[in-house]
Amino acid sequence: MNIFDKFFLKLFLLSGPLLQRMNVNLDHLGAILLAKLTMDNRRPAAFQQMKVAKEKKELNQATLKTMFVSLIMGLFLVISFAIGNDLTTRLTIFFSMFIFMLAATLITDFTSVLIDTRDNLIILPKPVSDQTFVTARLMHIAIHINKLLLPLALPTLIAVIVKGGPVTILPFILMIFFATLLSIFLVNAVYLLILKISKPSKFQSIITYFQIAFAIVIYGGYQILPRMMAQAGIEHLDITAIRNICFYPPYWFADACVSLSSLSFPAHALYNLMLATVFPLLSIWIVVKYFAPAFNRNLSGISSTSEEVRIKPVQSNTAGNYRRSLIEKLASVLTSGSSEYMGFLFTWKMMGRSKDFKMKVYPGFGYMIVILAMMLIQSKKIELSDFSGMSDRGKSIFLIVMYMSSFIVISAINQLRYSEKSKAAWLFAITPVDIPGRLISGALKSVFLGFYLPVVLVFSVISSLLIGPAIIPNLILGFFNVLTVTTLMAYINLRELPFTVSSQNVSKGTTTTRNMVATFIPIILGVFHWLIFDYLWAVVILAILAIFAAWMVMDSVRNLSWAKIENFDVNR
Repeated sequence: MNIFDKFFLKLFLLSGPLLQRMNVNLDHLGAILLAKLTMDNRRPAAFQQMKVAKEKKELNQATLKTMFVSLIMGLFLVISFAIGNDLTTRLTIFFSMFIFMLAATLITDFTSVLIDTRDNLIILPKPVSDQTFVTARLMHIAIHINKLLLPLALPTLIAVIVKGGPVTILPFILMIFFATLLSIFLVNAVYLLILKISKPSKFQSIITYFQIAFAIVIYGGYQILPRMMAQAGIEHLDITAIRNICFYPPYWFADACVSLSSLSFPAHALYNLMLATVFPLLSIWIVVKYFAPAFNRNLSGISSTSEEVRIKPVQSNTAGNYRRSLIEKLASVLTSGSSEYMGFLFTWKMMGRSKDFKMKVYPGFGYMIVILAMMLIQSKKIELSDFSGMSDRGKSIFLIVMYMSSFIVISAINQLRYSEKSKAAWLFAITPVDIPGRLISGALKSVFLGFYLPVVLVFSVISSLLIGPAIIPNLILGFFNVLTVTTLMAYINLRELPFTVSSQNVSKGTTTTRNMVATFIPIILGVFHWLIFDYLWAVVILAILAIFAAWMVMDSVRNLSWAKIENFDVNR
């Protein structure tokens, strides 16, 4: 355990005399908490799942990394002090971001711990009392919340002391406590809402998408919010001038904090102080009385179905013939041969089911949207004439969007080899596949269909509406340039069968090199495309060459033999 875990463990165990009166065995309680906190250090945090996994030994300090990320987010919250002139406005903005950050972090980072009931199989058969078991679970949750809460609030606490003086310390800490209670209420409300609209078996999948969305929001907020604030001129904002602000909970905490610090209690301050204290306590009572029992009833369903794979019944028509799904029909059109067909379907289903794959690839779509938003904010006013007349700025934006889409495809291809269930790769060893390249080419086509074709269709429609049919040759050239580059990188780097390499075996140096190559080649092609953009004859000739090159590279991938496949023994 690290120093923070030891500190919180000793701090919570100071209530030992009171716990003993509640029939809690302190020796059992300490042993259970010690084991839980040790396991927390070995479980990768949500933000680490966004990255390529490192060596296992690095996961021994997962708690410290989580607290460090929480501290970085806490530093970001200090941006609230750049808004408005009064402390109430600044604290209202802070508590708004604090409640969102804490609730979202608890959902994304602690859900896997909360719904993991495998420790029950070890603890319940032992002579551990119910009081000890429940107390250990509650203390574990409380320790985890404190490890997130303290680094998240510490930078703003320092800023509050600087702006308001030492008298603001106790009121600020008190309001942080009540805001935390409200965050816990919101977390439980989200849990029950998810369970209400979905089956328990889908709970973890929905939480995965929530984690992805949270990562995108954090990245987008870090990149866009300061720029929007600089342009909006909101440094003179007065939150109290907003109509109906009295119904906004973060305003209650902010106004109560200021009132307690100055010991001034006008009518509106007493109203906000009452709401800031009573409403969180009432929300916790609702959690204990209604939310927690409802969630506990569904917890067994979540745990029992999280590892199960539900097989859909085979669909057939009235004649008893097998009825293929839409993706199977597309696979039969886009692939040639049974090996490529199965590689396509296998990859498609794995991309939809693998949490590890989703966490590393799906945020790319959100990052792309954030980058585009940054471009629009930083650039001057963009008019339709920039695209209809294809000015230099219009061409630049057009090509940046087109070639930037390659980053998502390359990210998916680089992740295609890795899987948290890589030991299941024996499946390929028992199949009569003579040319494994057919499996890889089928996997690539599946990636292109899932991650590139939607971008192509949306961008083509928007470009044709803004610019007209004259843009079609440049569209074809750009898209097949991206297709050629991504396929070529797959031919060079992807020498493993899909989802057959353990996520722990990735090399940091190799990943950095691949990312650099994946960044520079599309940039070089984009610059060259910009130079010949207005020369139709050159665009048409190069588009034909790009189509031929993409076909040649894909054919080379299809013909990869077993001798060129790495990290896989066909005889095992």
